[in-house]
Formats: sequence, C-alpha cells, structure tokens
Amino acid sequence: MDAGEVAGRLEEVLDRLDPRTRPAGEELVRLLMRFYGAGLEQLVTVARAAGGDGLVHRLAADQLVGGLLALHDLHPVDLRTRVEQAMAVAARKLGGHAADAELLGIDDDGTVRVGVTAGGCGAGTVREIVEEEVTAVAPDAAGVSFVERAAGPPLLQIGVRRGP
Repeated sequence: MDAGEVAGRLEEVLDRLDPRTRPAGEELVRLLMRFYGAGLEQLVTVARAAGGDGLVHRLAADQLVGGLLALHDLHPVDLRTRVEQAMAVAARKLGGHAADAELLGIDDDGTVRVGVTAGGCGAGTVREIVEEEVTAVAPDAAGVSFVERAAGPPLLQIGVRRGP
C-alpha cells in the first residue's frame, strides 16, 4: 500500500466511527503521528551525524521517506524548492503544453497556486499532471489551486518567401 492508499484507508476507518468515538479516533491518529514524528526526527539527527546533510538529502529523495519527512516538517528541502522541482518535472512530462501551467506562488496556508491557460489543449491533463507531481513531493502543501488564465491570441505562422 502506498502513502495515498494508507491515507484513504485511514479516512475510511475514521468515517466508520460513531460520532461519539470519532474524536477519540482522531486523537489516537494525532498521537501516533507525534510518536512516529519524534522517531523520524531522531533518525534524521542520527543520519546527519553519521553522513552529514548529503545522507539526509539522499533519504529525502525517496518519495515515501521524503513524504514522511515533509509531513513531520523534517524535509531538508523547503516547500517552495520542492514545488518548483515538481513543476519542472511536470513541464518535461507536458512537453509542448508546458507553457499551459505556471507556478504563481504558495499561499501562507500552504496552498500551491498554479495558473493554467483557459481552454488550452488538454487542460484537464495539464491539471492532473501538475497536481500529481506537486502532491508527490509536497504532501505538506495544503493542496493545489488552479487559476484560469485567458488564452493568448493564436500564433501567426510566418514563412520565408522564396524568389518570384
């Protein structure tokens, strides 16, 4: 099971709790998160002492480990840099449609704002790829918000005119 599946399954289990016991279930999850977070913090400290920041960066490069570190505010790379890297990966995947998505910023609450060209070719695919890449490296972000931008004028093709 990957991290997304675990999170979904956790939500399903919490939803099955009756309204009287749900607060206790949520508190249990918070306590377990703190417990595992403290353990991860100790692991990062030991890794840094044994192998320096390079080792911590190598550990964080793993998607699952990096996600856990981010969720516990232990990731060695700041949120903005990780989001910028995700946007670069999305641009490579999007190829010719890369210009249809642009990082506009990250709000104070951690929401990643991305401008997308309204009516652009494959706008749904652009959104899907951007959200997938950002979520993979920044599970600590509050989400991805897409802002519609007006499409520019169509490109005019100009050819070279050959002699008479």
